[in-house]
This record gives sequence, structure tokens and C-alpha cells, in this order.
Amino acid sequence: MVHKRARVVLLALDVGNTMTKLGLFSGATLLTDFQLASNRDRTADELGLSLKTLLADWPKPTHVIISSVVPHLNAVLMRAFQRHFAIEPEFLSWRWGVIPLDVEEPSKVGTDRLADALAAFHLYGGPALTINFGTATTFNLISEEGRFLGGAIAPQMELAASALAQRAAQLYEVELHCPQSVIGKTTDENIRVGFVLGFLDLVSGLIRRFRAEYKKDLKVIATGGRGEFFAKHIPEISVYDPHLTLQGLRLAWELYHRKL
Repeated sequence: MVHKRARVVLLALDVGNTMTKLGLFSGATLLTDFQLASNRDRTADELGLSLKTLLADWPKPTHVIISSVVPHLNAVLMRAFQRHFAIEPEFLSWRWGVIPLDVEEPSKVGTDRLADALAAFHLYGGPALTINFGTATTFNLISEEGRFLGGAIAPQMELAASALAQRAAQLYEVELHCPQSVIGKTTDENIRVGFVLGFLDLVSGLIRRFRAEYKKDLKVIATGGRGEFFAKHIPEISVYDPHLTLQGLRLAWELYHRKL
């Protein structure tokens, strides 16, 4: 008697400091994606019921993989999936060995960065540089063989502007769009020049430094909430992939379970 293999419907969660991104996969196909605020005060029941409502019109997940940089939420997520989905979620770890890590402290590399690096290599090839414009701006360098070589962490543009407004009595938060001139004529324009053009130069400057030190041409892949904006204004960025981290989580789950 031939037994049909049960269809895997994988729910991937990228839990960041500000937002939690979710993607529902059937095989390699992303069925839907959505976002929730990473609310540290939400109970397991509140979170579980919210997820059931969001997923009501889609196939029920059979497995869950989570990348979390918010340890406080991990136990809440575990209980939410156990109670409301009868699923034991799996948390991505560097110990899974899904990507070689050429760094001195592998346990301290954020699992979202591992997912970004893994997806970049499998989807776009290496060598590559990923830039995730999330709560922080993270740069990840991947070799032509698919090894994670390290990277850089920089501030996020809006958070930096907000911090300045809180500390400087005569400055305030403004909408951060790209100014037409570097010579600001108003306070609003001065702030936009300093932050928008300054951060564009920060990112493009680091890309040039990575290329100069690695001495090889790099595919540069942007993701994250502000990724599309930076990809539009920085020619060195060749790809904008809003689902890079979610795809990396899917790939990590598949690679890990092939080894079991």
C-alpha cells in the first residue's frame, strides 16, 4: 500500500523588535504574508486568536518556524501555537548548521541574519551582500560557496531621527523623503538632508567598502521595511526582495529537516 506524504504548510515568523512578519508557505510557494506589531504585553491567547483570525481563509499550518530577536516573546509564541494550533513551533538556531558561519561568535549572530544570508545564496547565488532595513540596518556578507562571513550593523534612519528630536530641544521629527538639494533652506529640509542623504551615503559607502575589502563583485540584495526606498536611490543595490527573510526561514526549515 502506498501512503501519500502529508502536505507541508509552513508558517514562518520573523519576530523583530518592532514588527513581526509572517509568511504562509505551501512548498516553495508563498501563499500569503502579513505583519503584526511585536507587542510584548500580548498574552498567548490574544496572539493565538489573532493568528487564527488572520489565517482563517488559508490552509491550516502543519509546521511553524520562528526567528526571534525578542526573547521575551518566545514563551508567549510557544504557548500560542501549542494551545490554538496544536503545533510545537521550532526556533531557528545557529546550531541547525544550515549555513557555515565564519565568525568568532556564531551564537550571537541574529537568526534573522542567518535567514537573510541563506535566502540570498540559494535564490541569487554568491558572493552576495544582503542589507536588511529593519529596526537596525544589518549587512551580511556571503561567500561564493555560501558561507556567512560577517557584516555590519548600523542605525535605522527613522529611529536615529527620532532620537535626535527627543534630545535636541529645538529640533523635531519630519517626514523623511529624499530632498532635491543638499542645501537645506528650512529646518525641515536641513533635517531631511542630514538624515536621508546622510544615510544613503552611509549605505552606499559601506557597500563600496565591502566590495573593496572582499575584492570580488557582489550581488547586493535589500530587504526590510525601508529596503525599497534605499534600492530606488542606491544604484549599487541590484535586488529588492521584501520576503527575503521569510524565504530564508522556509529554506532553513527544509534543509534542517532533510538532515533528520
